[in-house]
Formats: sequence, C-alpha cells, structure tokens
Amino acid sequence: MKVRQIAVVILAAAVAGVALAATARVDGRQAAAPPRSLVVAEGLAEDIQADLDARNWTMARTRLAELEKNRVALQRVLPARDIAGYGVTLDSLISQLGRLERLPALESANRLSRAIVGLMAKYDVTVPVQVGYLDVAGRDAIYAAETGRWQDASAATEELRANYAGVGTHVAAKDSTLDRRVRQQLSQLDRAVAAKSAVRVRAIATALLEDVDLVEQTY
Repeated sequence: MKVRQIAVVILAAAVAGVALAATARVDGRQAAAPPRSLVVAEGLAEDIQADLDARNWTMARTRLAELEKNRVALQRVLPARDIAGYGVTLDSLISQLGRLERLPALESANRLSRAIVGLMAKYDVTVPVQVGYLDVAGRDAIYAAETGRWQDASAATEELRANYAGVGTHVAAKDSTLDRRVRQQLSQLDRAVAAKSAVRVRAIATALLEDVDLVEQTY
C-alpha cells in the first residue's frame, strides 16, 4: 500500500473513532453502572424522608450523618460541577434538621432525591429514570398539598403523568392490573388537588408511591 493510501486509511479511522465517541457522549450518559456511593445516597435520601415524616428525629440525624459521610465518597468519583446542586441541598437539609423543621426538611430531602435521579440519568441503569422521578413527584405532591401550595401540587401531578407516559406501555405489558391502578390513582390525585384536599392527596399519593415500587420491580 502506498504511503498516501496508508495516511488516508489512518485518517479515516481516526475520524470514525471521533464520530463514534461523540455519538456515545451525545446525551452525556456513561456506559457503566452508577457508582456505589450514588446508589447509597439514593437510598439514604429516601429513608430520611420516612424518618422525618414519622418525626423520628434520632434516626433522621443518623441518616444525615451517613449522607454527610457519603458526600465525601461522592466527591471522589463525581466532578464537582455535577454534585454542586446536591451539596447545596444537603447543606439546606442539615440546617433545617438542626432546627427540627419537618416540612422544610422533607422538601430539601426530596430535592436531594431529585438531584440524585438526575445524576443517575448519566449512567447505564436498569430502571428508567422516569420511575425515580415518579417517586420524587409523588412526594412533591404530598409536601406541596400539606403547605397549601396548590399550584406546586398541580405541577407535581403533571410531572407524574409525564413520567408515567414514558413507562406506562412497559408496565401495561408486564402487569395490566398495576397499570390500570396507577392510571386510576393519577386521575384521583388530579381531583384531590383540584378539591384542595391535603388529606386525600396524601392518601392517594402514598398508595401511588407504593405502586411505583411495584413498577420498579417490573424491570
């Protein structure tokens, strides 16, 4: 092969390699499982909300200490720009928990969950991130209703519908009964928010969140 032909082949291969790499990074996802510290953070952010909701301040402080410790582990594996928002939200949660502010602490913990789901979206995960956002939006609906922020509660129900639209076909194929129940709960939640009934919103959203756990198990 002539020198010029060799050069052309090498150049073509290089261009193809760059194009392939660019395509692989086009949505910012990593072709790897999320780091363990991120998975741990996800569980802690959910668990501390259960503690706060039950006013179990002792266990909530224990979870918070674990979250603070885990932040160091996250900083070792994630770029600072990726966890900046996570850090701000965690600091807010620390402050509110110190003042025993239940609802503000719950909302901060849920924002922490939202930040974690956003980070998870960058990795190769088995369960679609829409399911994670269903969890977050369901809790947002409860917290907004309990503080009388009905516009925010309505926005949460819209987010629930939007995210379920992304996974509903899969759920219907796996468990049609579960799919029908979730769709019914979404309609009931819309009506509860329209009626401005915080009690109904909590009851329906709590049942919905239990079914979101079942949705997750279909993957």
